[in-house]
Amino acid sequence: MKKTLLLAIIGLNLLLVGSVWADQISEQNKSLQKQLIKIKCSSIKIQIDKVKKNDKLNRVNYGQSYESILNNLMTPVNTRLVANRYGEKTDILVKKSHQFEQEVIRFRELYKQYDTHINQLSNTSCQKNAEKFLDKLVKTQAKRKQLKKQTQVLEKLFNQYRQSFEEVTNEK
Repeated sequence: MKKTLLLAIIGLNLLLVGSVWADQISEQNKSLQKQLIKIKCSSIKIQIDKVKKNDKLNRVNYGQSYESILNNLMTPVNTRLVANRYGEKTDILVKKSHQFEQEVIRFRELYKQYDTHINQLSNTSCQKNAEKFLDKLVKTQAKRKQLKKQTQVLEKLFNQYRQSFEEVTNEK
């Protein structure tokens, strides 16, 4: 009994950590996962609701941070540098801020897609249709992974902007 429970917990942890490995799962493992999903359905649903709640909060925090960076940092800095005639290097900053803005828009789009997937997952019965639930879980994990990559893209762009800013201001 303890061994089965331990296997169930390990299996569910693997499902919920964000790995996208559905294509590599053998039919035997898929069958075992479906059984585990049915056994631990209520605790899985609780975990999904927690993830959903935390991700909404994170989305708001990230979104506000990105908007603040755009509106309170990049736009005023670019305007001031152009007004003070810092030259061609300011074009790089303007370009970086435009890229950042486009990636923020992409972040919003990806979050909407992820939100749709996690809501569908949350509304799918893991007791009655474990296979459909597992499929939706894998797709939701893939969307979440895309969202994480997008935050990394935004972080990289911001760091590039900061570095370009330092180069421009150190020239004069």
